[in-house]
Amino acid sequence: MTNSMFETITNYFIPNTKESAKMYRTKIGVFQGWISVLVNSILFILKLVIGVMVGAVSVIADAVHTLSDVVSSIVVILGFKQAEKPADVEHPYGHGRAEYIATLIIAILLCVAGIEFIEASIDRIKNPEQVVAEWWMILTLMVTIILKEITARYAEFLSIKIASGTLHADAWHHRTDALSSLLVVGALIAGKYGYPSSDGWAGLGVALFLIYTGFEIAKDAVDDLIGKPPTSEEVEVIRQIVMNVDGVLGAHDITIHSYGHDKFISVHVEIDADKSTAEAHDISEEVEYKLHGALGVEPTIHMDPVQPGNPLVQEIQSYLDQNWSGDERITDIHDIRVVQTENHKVILFGINVKVGMFQNQIVECCQSLEDDLFEIFPGFEIDIKVSPIHKY
Repeated sequence: MTNSMFETITNYFIPNTKESAKMYRTKIGVFQGWISVLVNSILFILKLVIGVMVGAVSVIADAVHTLSDVVSSIVVILGFKQAEKPADVEHPYGHGRAEYIATLIIAILLCVAGIEFIEASIDRIKNPEQVVAEWWMILTLMVTIILKEITARYAEFLSIKIASGTLHADAWHHRTDALSSLLVVGALIAGKYGYPSSDGWAGLGVALFLIYTGFEIAKDAVDDLIGKPPTSEEVEVIRQIVMNVDGVLGAHDITIHSYGHDKFISVHVEIDADKSTAEAHDISEEVEYKLHGALGVEPTIHMDPVQPGNPLVQEIQSYLDQNWSGDERITDIHDIRVVQTENHKVILFGINVKVGMFQNQIVECCQSLEDDLFEIFPGFEIDIKVSPIHKY
């Protein structure tokens, strides 16, 4: 089935009205969950009946796997329902990360099903039994494979539509069930031609694949729960939106916190130090408005006054661009300011460093930068602020 057909089905059952994006996202997630529950319940009954009739451990295990899909789909529904709950006193940032927990539960179910498959399959390999299935049974299982793959593709389509890791995990859960059923079909065909141990080997192959898939999905869920870095594309989109606001001279130290679909960001914005407080406030408000309108995020703006018209600042900027912009340890140089009084002469600026650098490497980098600038601009103290690695 093509994406256009999936889009038509989705729009028919879940029309995108003028309700909030969060409400629409929840409806999509719950809708996919109920589709999965219905499909998997039917397939579980079919597989279980066939498995009991022919006495094939691989088919019965596959039926149990499909039953775990029913459970995981219920988890998907509950996860989206939980994420829909508004913020409260105990959870001021909402319940969006409940979706990550739902994803983690699905991954654990995959691993548990894989372990159960290993036990049953090894026993069947040690004690092979002749399994003779009728061709109509094999054809029925082949139909279940097609249905599961369609369900998986639809879940993947919806996961992209609403950017949901939970639906992506659910799609893989469907796909692994389809692949396990494919191995089972192969084992049943082999059994008809006198290879009884194929039943156990097929179950073992399914088990190992399930555990691997569960581990990968769990890793992504844990990364989301702990907090993984944004992509470079996300950071650049934010930077460009900010830079397109009149009066903004630079944007740096961008931080992004994700709570499910909700994101909270903070940005340091450079403006001319000669701007009045009221002008700075207006620029800040405009940046917040643009970011919220374009990305639906909740932004916090920190204003950094700089001196673009100061000849010494321009000289320092030019020197740093020519001599330090290519240093692989430094990813950004910003907020160049100069304090110049009778008793105090300081050059101040901030830098972002390459992720993964050790503290001694950062200190060495700053010391080299300070020594170099002190030679070019004698008499000035050099004050360098290093941004934390979660700021871009």
